[in-house]
Amino acid sequence: MTAVLGQTFADPTAVNHRFPVTMPLADIVAGLNAVQPTRLMGYATALNELAREALEGRLRIAPVSIMSTAEPLLPEMRATIEAAWNAPVGSLWGTSEGCTTGAPCLTGSGMHLSEDILIVELIGKNGVATKDGEKSDKIFLTNLINPALPLIRYEITDEVRVITEPCPCGSHFKRVDDIQGRVDDMFRYDGGVSIHPHVFRSPLSRYREIIEYQVRQTPRGADVMIRTSGDVDEDALRTQIASHVERAGLSNPEITLRSVPSIERTSAGKLRRFVPI
Repeated sequence: MTAVLGQTFADPTAVNHRFPVTMPLADIVAGLNAVQPTRLMGYATALNELAREALEGRLRIAPVSIMSTAEPLLPEMRATIEAAWNAPVGSLWGTSEGCTTGAPCLTGSGMHLSEDILIVELIGKNGVATKDGEKSDKIFLTNLINPALPLIRYEITDEVRVITEPCPCGSHFKRVDDIQGRVDDMFRYDGGVSIHPHVFRSPLSRYREIIEYQVRQTPRGADVMIRTSGDVDEDALRTQIASHVERAGLSNPEITLRSVPSIERTSAGKLRRFVPI
């Protein structure tokens, strides 16, 4: 659906070049160097990898804006992309049920909710609406522009937080932070122990050499795969992850960690970072 929307409503005067993430990275870099794009739009993980190529001098382009979509734009990714091109970086929050749920604001931080076409309710635990500034466990989405199949309070388990400060762009549409993940990504173990994905992400995000990672839940811990651009002390990282998980409530966690040449993506080309049992 996303591809069809792009083809239907694209600016007819614009020239678009598409480089699937399934292409070899060297070919994508060569293609971008040839076309010299003014704007980049893609998966957060792909943009992060291209930013690394730019910082190392192999990708030589100067986009005026960068747009991330379809995957969470994590803070360390945003920092790398901004360092590579010193250009505004936006994150687009879209759902098939609600089209553009959050539109990026390239003046201020975060995204403006599309309140003219949607009702978005931020819901916390026990179905109670969250207060501004609190992170939700899910949202209820009501689509106001779909007469064929109305959706009323459709549940999506994205974690969302409202930014309470006025936006410098002047828009009065409610503004939210970059979406960091979904409650569905929680790892739940026997004994009622729940481990949030950020427990794993915290130590993994400290290594600039880690390009991509995937954490798969196991009965007593997790299997962690990493793809790197340099040397990583795997024993130290494994110990750090285990320590974080144990502090979060899982006693004597069993953590395996291994470097891999590639990590399988979904059929849509997205990278799923956390895979619960």
